[in-house]
Amino acid sequence: MIRFMAPDLPSPSGGIKVIYRYVEHLQALGHDARVWHGTSGFRYPSWGSTATVETGSRLEFDAGDVLVMPETGGSKWSFLTEGQPVVMLCQGMDFVFSNSDFLTDEPGAYPGWPQATAAISVSDAIDTFLRRACHDGFPVHNVPVQIEDWFQPTTKERRIALMPRRRREDLLGAVQLIRRSGRLGDWEIVLIDGMTQQQVADELGRAAIFLFGAEREGVGLPGAEAMASGCYVVGFTGDGAKEYMLPQHSSVIADSDVVDMCDRTLEAMAWFEEDRGLFDQRAAQAREWVRHRHSGEVVRERLRTAFDAITAPGSSSLIPVPTVLPHYQSHAPASDPYNRARIATRRIGRRVVGRLQGHVR
Repeated sequence: MIRFMAPDLPSPSGGIKVIYRYVEHLQALGHDARVWHGTSGFRYPSWGSTATVETGSRLEFDAGDVLVMPETGGSKWSFLTEGQPVVMLCQGMDFVFSNSDFLTDEPGAYPGWPQATAAISVSDAIDTFLRRACHDGFPVHNVPVQIEDWFQPTTKERRIALMPRRRREDLLGAVQLIRRSGRLGDWEIVLIDGMTQQQVADELGRAAIFLFGAEREGVGLPGAEAMASGCYVVGFTGDGAKEYMLPQHSSVIADSDVVDMCDRTLEAMAWFEEDRGLFDQRAAQAREWVRHRHSGEVVRERLRTAFDAITAPGSSSLIPVPTVLPHYQSHAPASDPYNRARIATRRIGRRVVGRLQGHVR
């Protein structure tokens, strides 16, 4: 059995969706793969995944099972495996050393996880980072994320889409410069925020241009999804998106250069209006690149190669003996009313005792 430990987030983030898709592909390859959430009965009712989900704050593992854990928190959660082997799933470089300091070396071939036996990287940028961060010979398997098939171009309109939460100041500056140029005309600025997955796909399908506020990305899914939807992408790479944001089919902006973002957006608007052949050619090249590199077929084949090695007889990634391991949720704050009241009462009691002790002193 292969279990992917996943945090119990209120809604399925991009990272959570990657885990679910991996599990679906592994099941299709014949593996007994499952997503592991810590809260009993936990489900995402609006997320229509077919992946098998197990829940429980502690689960039994048999000899030969495999545990995969996200890199979130750096070495903070290393103690959860209780020394048992673990495969790390790395979706962001920033998380790897997030629990480190400047004066101490991290133990282990994989930083802070001496029991880690292999890692899965989800982008070229992360793969390069891990091969530098991990000791020589440590297995790193590059498995890209899947761009879903529902991201498709429709009839393109004079619409410039953006997601306003990341790099808000930069995006705001660029948009206001476009407005003050007097060339916005009948172009519409579309804010993609608080939308369902289908609404996002619909908006990207209609938009001609996508302004990408990438920042410290592992992959930078929104930019890739916009390309798959036929948008021309103008924006930052956030490092992780540099594998698909190439100058031949997108406009790559230097960090925080909002003037250039304005100029390149105006340039793309002019192509759309005056040289549609060039605009369509560049957008089509971007879409073809993303579809080729991030298709379900590629993801499944990379997973096959990775887990053929991870689950091979004698692999160091196999849990050697039956054991019981805890989930992140076993260390989460109590959420039921009784325990919330109990903890609050205990906290108040400690404060009262502390005050009395202060008076005695």
